[in-house]
Amino acid sequence: MHKLEFNFGELSFNKFFPFFILIDPNLSIQGIGKSLAKIAPQIQITDSFFNHFSIVRPYLEELSYTTLVENQNQLIILKLKNDEIVLRGQLESLDQNLLFVGTPWFVSMEQVLDRKLTIHDFALNDPLLDLLHVLNNQNNTTQELKESLITIKEQSKRLENKSEELKRLSLVASTNENGVLFTKPDGTIFWCNEAYMKLTGFSKEDVIGKTPIEVGRTEFTDRESLRTMAELFFEGSIFDLEIVHAKKDGTYFWTRTKGQPIVDSFGNVTEYFAIIEDITLKKHYEESLKKEKEKYSSIIANMNLGLVEVDQNENIILANNSFCKMSGYTQEELIGRNAPKLLKIDAENKELNTRIENRKQGISDTYELNVINKNGEKRHLLISGAPNYGINGEVVGSIGIHLDITDQKKQEEQLYLLSLIAEKNLNGVLVCDKIGRIEWANSSFLEMTGYSLNELIGQYPGALLNGPETNPETLEYLKNCIIEGLPFSCEIKHYTKYGEKQWVSINGQSLYNKENEIIKSFAIIENITSRKELEELREELLESLAVSNKELEDYAHIVSHDLKSPLRSIHSLLSWIKEDNDKEFSPQTLSYFSMIENKVEKMDYLIEGILTYAKIDKIHITNEKIDSNEIIENIIQIIDIPENAQVVINNKLPIIRGDRFRVQQLFQNLISNAINHNDKAQCLIEIDCKESNENYIFTIKDNGPGISKEQQQGIFTIFQSYSKDEKSTGLGLSIVKKVVESYQGEIWIESELTKGTTFFIKLNK
Repeated sequence: MHKLEFNFGELSFNKFFPFFILIDPNLSIQGIGKSLAKIAPQIQITDSFFNHFSIVRPYLEELSYTTLVENQNQLIILKLKNDEIVLRGQLESLDQNLLFVGTPWFVSMEQVLDRKLTIHDFALNDPLLDLLHVLNNQNNTTQELKESLITIKEQSKRLENKSEELKRLSLVASTNENGVLFTKPDGTIFWCNEAYMKLTGFSKEDVIGKTPIEVGRTEFTDRESLRTMAELFFEGSIFDLEIVHAKKDGTYFWTRTKGQPIVDSFGNVTEYFAIIEDITLKKHYEESLKKEKEKYSSIIANMNLGLVEVDQNENIILANNSFCKMSGYTQEELIGRNAPKLLKIDAENKELNTRIENRKQGISDTYELNVINKNGEKRHLLISGAPNYGINGEVVGSIGIHLDITDQKKQEEQLYLLSLIAEKNLNGVLVCDKIGRIEWANSSFLEMTGYSLNELIGQYPGALLNGPETNPETLEYLKNCIIEGLPFSCEIKHYTKYGEKQWVSINGQSLYNKENEIIKSFAIIENITSRKELEELREELLESLAVSNKELEDYAHIVSHDLKSPLRSIHSLLSWIKEDNDKEFSPQTLSYFSMIENKVEKMDYLIEGILTYAKIDKIHITNEKIDSNEIIENIIQIIDIPENAQVVINNKLPIIRGDRFRVQQLFQNLISNAINHNDKAQCLIEIDCKESNENYIFTIKDNGPGISKEQQQGIFTIFQSYSKDEKSTGLGLSIVKKVVESYQGEIWIESELTKGTTFFIKLNK
């Protein structure tokens, strides 16, 4: 989950905490709430904090910035010097400063009115507002009681019998809903009303003759509060405090206890009465409210969601920084503007109009909405909206929390598309959890295996699908790859639900979250049974072909030997006949003999070429470093080059890797062809090479007759010859092509009739 963060300006912050104080490390005041400034106008920015405030609670031996920092996250009670105002709250760090957030503690409405404070000077969520209402009611009650007591006093002057006076007073106290006690000057109780006994569970016998402290004290009662009450009592002063009071069953409840002395005409205290009000619910409410405030403050402080407050006309009143970033507008550009118009929402948008009406009816809800920000970008927002209430409980607008889910919506669309692709894939698709248990399979996989989805979910594929011929090493490989989060690719035999054996190809990998933790894995399973059967058949055919090739090769050697032997004999016999009968044969006969010799030589070249072509991919290939420059120069030395022909090496040729015999065959055939088929008075063959990161490209260029476009397609075909030379066998370029292909290279030509031909040979490094 993303970290939440709120950013408030001073105006917005004052709405929640109008009595705050901002203190820097030098204990100088850097800011105060608007309501605190109103009741203490003597405080100036940069004044020393301790010049205006003293700390009542907790007790601090040393008044310094460090001790204040150490007392964060607990109740702090401040007293404004030269005034009776008490502030209750807590300290929080804010960058290098300390922020005191709290509220004043007034015990009567007179204190509020004397300082010209109104309800608008308090935060709307401040429990003190409720407390002041309670105080006002209690003051009214106390005033009424005082008036009753005055009446009783006046009556007591007219009545000589004091018991009659107490009787009448007891009638007044008895009708009070709160507990009422009367004590003697020494503090012992001599009367209590029914409400007090109902609140505490004590009987009159449990109470009469004891002091209120003896009756009400518990282990949870604050000793300091007891001491304060006792001191005020024996001073004959009024007291009003909140304190825990015991019940007979051992439990306790929170009370607001107000005491009032009764004096005679000489001002001497003759009796004391106290009103005990049960404020347990109020205390629980205050505690709950405090927790809610703390939680709300924490949410505000860490919130990175967009917060917007609008009035009944949808005009923006408040917007936080996150919403500014989300919308692209500044706060100045947002405040006072109509939200739907600013975000280019259609006025007829039924979704939004329904939500606006819901707010007016006091209904909260969540919905999604498409908007356009300041930059013209379409954004998709998730909005949680709630009505905003005024001080009198009426709906005055609404508050919305906005989350930009544009990226999530795109991901949802992509995931939906991927799920469609996966479902419609002809191959099986499996999705497993991080330890390899199946979570989902597409219909192709179900059809492939015969299992239903319910039968597959939660199962390990290996345990469910393996069988007698399943390779255990491949299973272990898959298991390790999934656990370690590695991609995997293999072929394995598995078995369908009905025991049918299948060859499958499995390719897959793990999926990670943003914390780089494995969350799932997926695999694509292809049924390759038919392909495997073909491969097995191919292997059988290859083995059979290898045997046949060996037999053919042996046969070729035998045939070539048997053919070459009579050819050599024929050539020798022709030579002997010509030598022995040189003068007896006519010129025509001698020309016939020459033709026979030429045919015999061509036949010999043809047999030799066939053997060479057949042996190219049969002989052992060495892979050594070869100086191609040296190879070309050796070829130039050993082949027959006419006086009108010239072979030129244009630059230093590279050192390549290969088989020396094959490389020599390659270049010798090309150079010989270029010389033998040249029709120019001056024959020129140019050899060059260009090198790249991946390969070498050699060129053999001649200035011969050229090759037509039609003939270029077939020049590398075996026995195909376009030369008029009787000795041409049509095998030379076929041998060249076969050598190049044995090195996974390429060969092609560029040629134009009468202007020559260039052969290109690409050999990989």
